[in-house]
This record gives sequence, C-alpha cells and structure tokens, in this order.
Amino acid sequence: MRRWLILLGGLLIWATHFLGLYLITSVADVVATADDPVWRLAGAGFSLVCIAGAAGLGVAIARAGRRGPQPDPRRFEHSVALGGCVIGGIGVAFQTLALLIVG
Repeated sequence: MRRWLILLGGLLIWATHFLGLYLITSVADVVATADDPVWRLAGAGFSLVCIAGAAGLGVAIARAGRRGPQPDPRRFEHSVALGGCVIGGIGVAFQTLALLIVG
C-alpha cells in the first residue's frame, strides 16, 4: 500500500488541490462573491501548500532513488513517481493561474 501511495502521491496531491479549490470557490460564492480578494488569497495559499507538498514529495523520491543499490530494481517506480509529482505540480500551477487570472 505504501508503494502505491508513493507512486501516485503527486497525482493525489493534484486531485486534492482540485477538490480543495472547488470547495473554496463554492464557499466563497455562497458567503460573498467568488472573485473576492480574500477568497482568492485563500485559494492561492492552498495552492502554495499543494505545490510545496508535490515538490517535497518529489525531492524525497529523488533522494530515495539515489540511496538504493546500483542498479536499483525499483528505479522504474521512482521514475514514475517522480513523473507523477511533476505532472501534479504542473496541474496545480495551471489551476492556480485560472484562479488568479479570472476576474
């Protein structure tokens, strides 16, 4: 189970970010307006936390890949997990740009 969480960690962060931004903008639309600066800053802060999480996970995976024996039999898993972190980070950044540009 732990290997699957590491393998899909970056994509799970991206999915959590998508759900979190959706919830933040939904609450903002009910409480005030969706383009209120306070709620945009809340979304931007949440996005920064998610990007930091994806970057931290990527660094941890990269370090774990270098510590293993050469050749590491799980090198492919580390490569896929690192790619998932990169894709997740790009997805988070793309969704954050949409949050900051609209309005």
